[in-house]
Amino acid sequence: MKHTFIRLFAGALALCLLVGAAGCKKEPEESSAPPTTTTKPTTTTTAAPEEKLPLNPFTGKNDIETANNRPIGFMVTDETATLTQLNLEHADMYIEAETEAGIPRVLALFSSIDRIPDVIGPIRSARPHFVKLAKALDAIYCHIGGSRSGLEMIKELGVNDMAAAYEINEILKNSANFSWNRSAFTKEKVLAQVGNIPTTTDKTYSLFTFGAKEGSMPAATVNVQLSESYHMAFTYNEETGLYEKHRNSLSSPVHVTYTGGTVTASNIIVMYAKRIPDRYDSYRYDFELTEGTGVLACGKTARNITWKMTDNGLFFYEEDGKTTLSVAEGKTYVCLTNSALASKTVIS
Repeated sequence: MKHTFIRLFAGALALCLLVGAAGCKKEPEESSAPPTTTTKPTTTTTAAPEEKLPLNPFTGKNDIETANNRPIGFMVTDETATLTQLNLEHADMYIEAETEAGIPRVLALFSSIDRIPDVIGPIRSARPHFVKLAKALDAIYCHIGGSRSGLEMIKELGVNDMAAAYEINEILKNSANFSWNRSAFTKEKVLAQVGNIPTTTDKTYSLFTFGAKEGSMPAATVNVQLSESYHMAFTYNEETGLYEKHRNSLSSPVHVTYTGGTVTASNIIVMYAKRIPDRYDSYRYDFELTEGTGVLACGKTARNITWKMTDNGLFFYEEDGKTTLSVAEGKTYVCLTNSALASKTVIS
C-alpha cells in the first residue's frame, strides 16, 4: 500500500511538472507594426503649358489666333477719290507710294493669312519698291501681273508671291472703276492656292516697340506730298484717338470704302527715300530703300525718326538711329515719298 501511494504521488508530481512546463512556455509577441504592403508610386500628370502666341507685330494687339504668323500683303490701287475699294479698312498696316505718273498704290498688309477678309481689291500689278518691302517684311506678295522690273525683282529676291487668286468682282464691275480696277482677291482662292508657300516665319525681330511717346511738334493734321500730283492727308479724331485718312489732300473727303469702313491708323509714318527711275520704263518709278529719315505722328504730336532696310528686314528707329521706334498700339500707315518732296510735308 505504501509503495502504491509513493508511485501514485510520483506520477502526479511528474504530470504536474509536465503541465507546468507547458504553461510556462513563452508565446510569440504580437507585433505592433502595421503589416507591410506594396504600393505603387503616385504619378502626377501635369498638363502641357498652352503655347503662347506672339502679339500682332504690326499693331501690338493680342489678336493672333493660330501659328500662321507670316504676313501677307495685297497690291491695292488708290488712284482716284472716286475709286471703289473693298475691305481695305481691315488691313493691319499700310505702305503707300507712287508707282507712275503721280499715281499711288498701297501695300495692304495683314499679320497672318488667317486675318484676311473674304474679298479685297481692286488688286493691281507688282512694282519693284513694293516687292522689296514685301521681302523685308517676309510677306507673301499678292498682285496681278506686274511691270517688267517688278516681276524681275520677285525672282531676284526670291519673294513668295501669289498672282492668280483673283476674280472679276461684281461690285467693282458695276462701279465707276476703270476696267483695270475690277479684279479682287478672295480668301477662298488664296487658301486654295497657297500650296507650298509657307504661312509661318522664323523672322522674329521687332518692327516697333509699342508704347506711345509724346513728340515735340503738334500733329492734329498731316499732309504729305506723295507725288507731284497726289497728296496723302490725315486728320486726328479726338473721340477715337485715331487718324482718319482723306482721299487726297485735307480738303478731300475722309476715306470710307464701299464696305463701309473708314481707313484709320494710330500712327502715321512719313518715310523719305530717294525716288529713282524704273530700270526699263522712264515714266515709272522705283525707290532706293537703304536708309533715311522721316516723321512719326502719333496721339496728336509728332517727332523726327530714322529708318533702315537691310537683308534682315525693315527697321524704324527714334531720331538717334539706334532705339527701336516706339508707337501707339494699333495700325500704322506708312507714306513712302520722294526725299526731294520732304519740305512739302506739312504737319500741324
